[in-house]
Amino acid sequence: MYCNDKTILYLIAMLKAYGIRHIVASPGTQNGLFNASVQEDEFFDCYSVIDERSAAYTAVGMAAQLGGKTPVVITCTGATASRNYLPALTEAFYRHLPVIALTFTHHQGFDAMECQSIDRSISQNDVKVLDVNLPLIDTDDDKRVFIQMMHSALMTAVRGLGPVHINCIQNYDFSFDTKNLPKDVYKIDCFDSYFDADELAGELSGAKSGVFIGSHKRFSPRLEQLIGDFAEKFGVPVYCDHSANYHGKNKILCARAQWLARASRPEILIDIGDVMGDYSAPELYSKAKMWRVSGNGKFVNRHGHTRKFFDCPEELFFERMNSVTVEKKSEFYSQVKKCVDEVVIPELPLSSPLIAQYLAKYLPSDSVIHVTSNCRRGLNFFDLPSGVDSCANVGTCGIDGSVSTVLGMSLVCDKLCFCYLGDLAFFYDMNILGNRHVGKNIRILLVNNNCGVEFRINPVVDNPLGEKVDVLIDAAGHNAGGARGWAKSCGFHYMSAKTKDEFLSQINEFCNGEFDNPVLFEVFTTIADEQNGKNTMLSLRDKNKEKSLHRLMRHLKGNKK
Repeated sequence: MYCNDKTILYLIAMLKAYGIRHIVASPGTQNGLFNASVQEDEFFDCYSVIDERSAAYTAVGMAAQLGGKTPVVITCTGATASRNYLPALTEAFYRHLPVIALTFTHHQGFDAMECQSIDRSISQNDVKVLDVNLPLIDTDDDKRVFIQMMHSALMTAVRGLGPVHINCIQNYDFSFDTKNLPKDVYKIDCFDSYFDADELAGELSGAKSGVFIGSHKRFSPRLEQLIGDFAEKFGVPVYCDHSANYHGKNKILCARAQWLARASRPEILIDIGDVMGDYSAPELYSKAKMWRVSGNGKFVNRHGHTRKFFDCPEELFFERMNSVTVEKKSEFYSQVKKCVDEVVIPELPLSSPLIAQYLAKYLPSDSVIHVTSNCRRGLNFFDLPSGVDSCANVGTCGIDGSVSTVLGMSLVCDKLCFCYLGDLAFFYDMNILGNRHVGKNIRILLVNNNCGVEFRINPVVDNPLGEKVDVLIDAAGHNAGGARGWAKSCGFHYMSAKTKDEFLSQINEFCNGEFDNPVLFEVFTTIADEQNGKNTMLSLRDKNKEKSLHRLMRHLKGNKK
């Protein structure tokens, strides 16, 4: 029998999923439920060592003898017991040995003057390569976070990167009536450069799979060619947004992919790149199994969907996959491409989506553009001209520093450097306009809706509060006068538009005209038009999902015949 504590049950289930069986246990109450449960399970090899300092060194010896890739768990109670682990964990750190220090506590705080309550939130840098504080599992969200943290900790350990600290909360219910561990856990398979490409190709052959690219540094011509060749060889799409900087074959923008029915979503996605600022992306891969390829060796688990992790350069992965024979080329890309291309975008009001539509149309090739927040959402619906590089501050997806980032870009390249942003982001960073290094290759398209319209187009915020959002949340009214005075005083050529016709008559000149100064084009929009613009784009998703589903089902039935 196991204990009845759900948190401990999931902890044990995850250890079993990863094949971690060696446990050196010291006696105690706070780790009592865990100790009693694992010793009732024949899967685990448990060893009892009373002194925690000796227990930790025992684990060091075991981990070394097992080859440095087989984790060994040490576990102890609260109070100062875990402090005795430090010498051995230091040894493990410098020898890169996978010792898992599993400590327990009976509550989430340490400042309530409770007995045996210590602060483990900070420890020396050289006693662990990763530490996690697991939540007590009460809700599904708790479980999701718990499992995500356990994947990170256990993947670090099984890869032999060094010691790991896991801190777990347990209840004081010493009842043991549970016969089975949870079944909804799994192991993320880890591969190095010597993976079996033929076996992987068999999984991808004919499947609804694809490549997913988050924000990415500018691709080398060779890597972009390899990705495109892979997509073409297997017949799959390459999903990305503009921050991916991918200009190769089979490209599908994630924002457009949300127009497809759920049944036409990918089942497997090869995941590269960093954070993506396109908020529609999770809907795309919500049911997909992700194969993460990490060029820097760092394990990440995008939204908890990773099933395979490849610790190898991206170029090597695609090179090896391109060398194998594909039994059956998928028609998934051609079907997705057909569905996406058939969507007709209706007339839009003067709003971020319309501005993005025409900005994408007139941007000159061989230029670069930096995009922020709500503006990024609109631009991701539209293909940019070939040769345009795009980027965004998506590491944290905040609004600060966009204009300064563009200045930095402009200083080291002779291309036109565009910045497309809203009024809060602009006025937050407008002091940089007075910098003496601002050159004439900077062009700023400022959408001024006189508030943080992001909150007004979000029904979760806008529906319950309505116009109160303007006062309570979105900082309305601060920038009604616009940027004209500041821009002109800083030597910018200033342009403005308050109607759709005014905007359309100037956008081509803004993008392609010859100017002797940096340019700021301020477009004034209303909250109502911004809401209508977003709702129009979202309505395309609802209208086309059913159509794309029927088309895909017909195609699949035809293939079966």
